[in-house]
Amino acid sequence: MSGLAAFPLPRPRLLVLFLAAAVPLALADLVPAFAVLALAAMVIALALAVIDFRATPRPAAVAVERIAEPQLSIGVRNRVTLRVRNPFFRPLRLVLRDTVPDSFDVDRRAIALPVPPGGEADAAYAARPRFRGSFRFGDVYLRLRGPLDLVERQGHVPADAPANVYPDLQEIRRYEVSLRRGLAYDAGQRRARIPGAGSLFERLREYQPDDDPRSISWAATARRGRPISVEYETERQQRILILLDAGRMMSSTLGGLTKLDHAVNTALMLAYVAIAKGDEVGLMGFADAVRSYQVPRRGRRQFLPLTEDLRRLEVTTTEPDYRAAFEFLRARSARRALVVLFTDIVDEEASRALVAAITRLAGNNLVLCCLLQDPQLAETATREPRSSRELYERVVAADVLEARARALALLRRRGVHAIDVSAERLTVATIQRYLELKKRFL
Repeated sequence: MSGLAAFPLPRPRLLVLFLAAAVPLALADLVPAFAVLALAAMVIALALAVIDFRATPRPAAVAVERIAEPQLSIGVRNRVTLRVRNPFFRPLRLVLRDTVPDSFDVDRRAIALPVPPGGEADAAYAARPRFRGSFRFGDVYLRLRGPLDLVERQGHVPADAPANVYPDLQEIRRYEVSLRRGLAYDAGQRRARIPGAGSLFERLREYQPDDDPRSISWAATARRGRPISVEYETERQQRILILLDAGRMMSSTLGGLTKLDHAVNTALMLAYVAIAKGDEVGLMGFADAVRSYQVPRRGRRQFLPLTEDLRRLEVTTTEPDYRAAFEFLRARSARRALVVLFTDIVDEEASRALVAAITRLAGNNLVLCCLLQDPQLAETATREPRSSRELYERVVAADVLEARARALALLRRRGVHAIDVSAERLTVATIQRYLELKKRFL
């Protein structure tokens, strides 16, 4: 692009001028003077183009600033703003094109933007990262239109910057907003301390005759038109260990994200809620070996290292070694804890390996196993076959679902709590079950 910056890009108006100047050439055989007229018109059009090009500011003279969150969220729309400052005394008309990582989907590539004299203007687009990790933005490319609208001058402004993609932090921000506004979050947590009571708000429900009248929420009663009580949960500080399987079974995609990505997003939200409730929270990522481990700690300072570990955890092509992972955990955490395991089981061998390893872990801990349903698998198992291939696929899908159901039943018989939900329901279902288990068993 730097070599092309010295050459003008013609605008449609310049092409129209040249076409108009060429019209007399068609009559030059009848009137030879028209050839001279056409040549003169072309020279004038060319001169105007040169004047327009020289009057067009160089892109390097234009200030462009990229404004984006330092921590981008995977799988959702992240707003990125290009702020252009015009140092000249005449308006600018330009087109911007940002250089984004290849793994980012954007809704706008080339953005036309007018900028007032001596002022600034913003051009915004939405970027949806498909992967977690560390990436980089590149330069911003510009095309500035000349004042006569005959040519454009092109170039770029250096704007290299990091683009770090994390789990879905926007969900955390929505949760925080719901707390500040006093709204109920989807997963049912709105925290509110009662002075001296040592308890946490859990949920709103209809008033019962034996309820303490002091538990009535008058604001909720006014909104709903019937008596509403506030139910509180006694605050107990406990230990939560979040385990993420990064093996090959977590590499399949659901809704544009891998199963591991969905699990990581839920793990982040679970960690945030548990830390807010005063629990110790630890984290382990594993596949054929342990990939990351965070010692359980309480307090908001624990959230940052958990977030960084979740950002770096990548799916692998290896089989998960449940036994080695659980032995690693048992050697480092003897205290009873709620162990939340995100994994998947798609065949008999994986099911047997998980059940065999998790039974011993469940002896000293309360274990919650979180699985992600594959809607495509369920659809294949129930679809009416129209060919021998589709019949084969239906039989295989049905066998996988049957093996999965048997494994879930066996896990529950061994004292393991399990949920098997869609990707859309994973976060809400996991946090709801965490709260239930925290209240009833820990």
